[in-house]
Amino acid sequence: MLQTRRLLAFSSRVHTYTLLLYVFFFLLYIASSFFTVNESFVQLLRFFLNLISWTSLLFGSWILVFSLLVWVNDRVFPLSSVLMTLMRMIAVFLLSLIVALLEHIITKGVVIG
Repeated sequence: MLQTRRLLAFSSRVHTYTLLLYVFFFLLYIASSFFTVNESFVQLLRFFLNLISWTSLLFGSWILVFSLLVWVNDRVFPLSSVLMTLMRMIAVFLLSLIVALLEHIITKGVVIG
């Protein structure tokens, strides 16, 4: 009982670190538009952003499922873990949406019809 809640708290902490890692690479991606960088560097940044975003979203969904298991076993709903996980997943999704929009504008431009 206590170990599952500790594992949930630890998993939530690791999920926060994946969000911080994503924010670091996101800021690096944004900074690369202000400085002269090689195209291979930008491709590497996009690969890391893609990898970390999918890892974070899948790990967040695992935390949500594990929260339900903790709720069933302990009969206490871990509301803070669920809400914080959802907020971190939404943050990663929104940042990845910004990256996708920037990539679309940079590669294809804006068409006003």
